[in-house]
Amino acid sequence: MISQKYVVLDIEGTVCAISFVKDILFPYFLEALPSKLNHHFSSCPPPDLQPYIDAFPPTVRTSYDCLYAYIRDLTIADKKVSELKALQGYVWRKGYETGELQAPLFPDVYKAFDVWTGASSFEEGKRNVYIYSSGSVDAQILLFAHTEQGDLTGGIQGYFDTVSAGLKTDAASYIKIAEQIGNDVDPSEILFLSDNVKEITAAKEAGWEAYIVERPGNAPLSEEDRTAHEVIQNFESLI
Repeated sequence: MISQKYVVLDIEGTVCAISFVKDILFPYFLEALPSKLNHHFSSCPPPDLQPYIDAFPPTVRTSYDCLYAYIRDLTIADKKVSELKALQGYVWRKGYETGELQAPLFPDVYKAFDVWTGASSFEEGKRNVYIYSSGSVDAQILLFAHTEQGDLTGGIQGYFDTVSAGLKTDAASYIKIAEQIGNDVDPSEILFLSDNVKEITAAKEAGWEAYIVERPGNAPLSEEDRTAHEVIQNFESLI
């Protein structure tokens, strides 16, 4: 069992396979994108879509073809652009609501959530769980609300993305998150779990405890990474 009272989780490669985003969410978004843009450029554009489109630079909103090409290229390159992440969240929401999308979390994540969010006291394993991902907060909530084992959002205390907290490779982002979790929270009481070595390094620089999560399909770790950081293959040892 971990000693930290606060657990902050990355998503891709940590609680679900990277392939879910790259092989399911991104293709779903690109397949749905033409229809959304056609609606936008129609005579009666949906009002709930308008703010998401307006967030893109005016120079790429001059035509359907121009905007589609711009968004497609950003998606293929997996650019961490706030307006792209927001639009993706909008499109994915429709897929989750219709049941076309469900998030397949790793089995040990469900077990950890059962303990961390279900225990009645800290001594019994209760932890305060937060999410920090490059995907928008809306997209994060959608994912955890529509997992293969149901809605997990009731046990999550808060969500952070690159808009609300900053870049995940910047130590200042982790300092900011710690302050938002609580002014009296000691950074060493926070455990961050991620598959990204640069993110782990940044969290440690902010005074957090941080472990690399090694999952199937993740980028291989070097011997230097394994020496410098704690590496875990699942959450079993944390509960």
